[in-house]
Amino acid sequence: MVKIGIYLPVYGGWLPSRESAKAVADGSYFDREEEERPSYSYVKEVALKAEKIGVDSVWIPDHMLNPIKGGHAPALEAWTVAVAIAEATEKVIIAHTTLCEAFRPPAVLAKMAATLDDVSNHRFWLSIGAGWYKREYEAYGLPFYEHDERVRRAGEAIEIIRRLWRENGITFKGKYYQIINGVLEPKPKKIPLWYAGVSEASRNLVAEKADGWLMRGCSVEEARKNIEDMKKRLKKAGRDEEEMEFAIPALTFIRDTDEEALNHMEKLTGGRRNVLDRTLDTGLVGSPETVAEKIRKFEEAGIDHILLQLTPTLKEVDNVQRVLEFLR
Repeated sequence: MVKIGIYLPVYGGWLPSRESAKAVADGSYFDREEEERPSYSYVKEVALKAEKIGVDSVWIPDHMLNPIKGGHAPALEAWTVAVAIAEATEKVIIAHTTLCEAFRPPAVLAKMAATLDDVSNHRFWLSIGAGWYKREYEAYGLPFYEHDERVRRAGEAIEIIRRLWRENGITFKGKYYQIINGVLEPKPKKIPLWYAGVSEASRNLVAEKADGWLMRGCSVEEARKNIEDMKKRLKKAGRDEEEMEFAIPALTFIRDTDEEALNHMEKLTGGRRNVLDRTLDTGLVGSPETVAEKIRKFEEAGIDHILLQLTPTLKEVDNVQRVLEFLR
C-alpha cells in the first residue's frame, strides 16, 4: 500500500512567491498563502500531529536560503530539525528532500547519519541531491560546479558513505574526495539511501547506487514513464527492480468538495492558467475521496510514497486524516 509523507513547514509554505528562486527557475508563482512563519515549535507541532493521525513519514528540505519565499525570508536548517524531530517523535520515518551534497563532507555526513540512526531508533533515511540553487552557494562560500560534476561528486559521496557504514579502515581515492584509513564506529543498522534528481546523469546514479528515487512533482503518466525508464536502467546495471522505491512530492489542496478545492486554487493562482493547470495535473486537488483516488492512480503507476506539501500545514493535516480514511 502506498505510504503517505508530509513536508515539514521549514520555509513558511510551499507556494512560490513572485521573487523566489523557484519562480525565477520555472515561472510559477502564487498570489498568496496563509502559513505560519517558520519556527521549530510549529514544525514540531505538525510532526506530532502527523504521527498521531497515521502519516508514515516526514520530510525536511535542505536549503540555506529560502527558495520558496525569497532569499531573505526565514528558513530553518534541515539537519538540526531532523535530529530534534527524531527525539520528539516515536514512529514516523524521518528523511530530507534532499540533503545538498555540497553542504556536508561525505565522511562527516556518514557519521552524522549513523548517529541519527541511533537517536531515531532506526527511523532515519538518508536522502541526497546534487543541489541547484546557485545563490545559496555564493551566500555561504561554497563552490558551485556545473551540473554533471555536482552529480559525480554526489556519486563519490554515496560510495564513501556506504563503505564507512559497512567496512573498517576504508581508503578511498576518487577524483573529488580522498579518505585515508577512514573509521566510523558505531556502525548503523541498514539506512536506506535515496537520491533526488531527474536529469540523465542523476537517473544513471540512482540506477547504480540508490535504494530510493525521489522524483519531482509530476502527472500520473509522467510518473509511470519515469518508473518504466528507471526499471530499464536497473536491469542494465544488473540490479533487481524490486530493490528500488519511488517517491514524488505533490502540492495538496483538500476541501469538502471538488468545486471548493478548484475555487480555492483559482484564488491562490490569481487565475493564471499555466500555474493552475500544472498544479491540477501534478498535485492533489479535490475532496478527500477525489484526492484518495488520485493517490491510488499514482500507486498503480508504481509510486511507493506520496509526499504532501500542505498549506497551512497544521490546519491541513486534519484534511489528510480524512484522505487516510479512504485509503486504509
